[in-house]
Amino acid sequence: MKYILLTAALIWAAAAFSAEESDTPELNANTDVPAGVEKVFVVYNEGFAASWVTRIIRQETRSNFVWQDTLLGAYFGIQTRNLRPFDITVRLSAYYPLAATFNKHPQPAASPLHFALDLYAAPIVRLSLWDYVFVNVSAGPHFFFQNADRWNYAHLGIGALAGFELPVARRWTILLDGMASFDYGNLGANRTIEPFDYVWQYQVSLGVRYSKKGENRYSYIP
Repeated sequence: MKYILLTAALIWAAAAFSAEESDTPELNANTDVPAGVEKVFVVYNEGFAASWVTRIIRQETRSNFVWQDTLLGAYFGIQTRNLRPFDITVRLSAYYPLAATFNKHPQPAASPLHFALDLYAAPIVRLSLWDYVFVNVSAGPHFFFQNADRWNYAHLGIGALAGFELPVARRWTILLDGMASFDYGNLGANRTIEPFDYVWQYQVSLGVRYSKKGENRYSYIP
């Protein structure tokens, strides 16, 4: 009887060891990560961007004071891939102020030497539509700085981004993005004399991505 029990115990131990060994994921020899798990990497985006900034001071006895600026520039972005649970996008835009209005009346600039910077960093979700169109959706903190004739404006708030990725070729992708933000606009020099009640901003961009690591599995040009 004791030999039967000893044999059964040995068989059970061998089976348990085999199951434990099979549960250990096999490592990919090239990436040192479990087989079937994609390695984390980053892709780089760049292109042209436009922005429209609206600042409002509320008035009780007359129409509100409304300042609107139109800016044109370029952006550069970094986006992670295969990061869990969400990927991260960081986007920096540099703008030149093209036009400014106060209550829809043009306000010519006293100096042409002005600029603006826009920073957005947030988690992003990338959705696939039949592998030929990808939709990016994101929301997170947003910061904007503008050097102007009257003040240095600084805004801090929350932004939301939505965009499309169009895989033109294996390593080339066209990017179409739109972003909106609602900000607190009184971090700059205007906060003591001209504080704003509402500040919001819209941005659109047309960009491109070239990536060897993030190659498109399917593309319009094979």
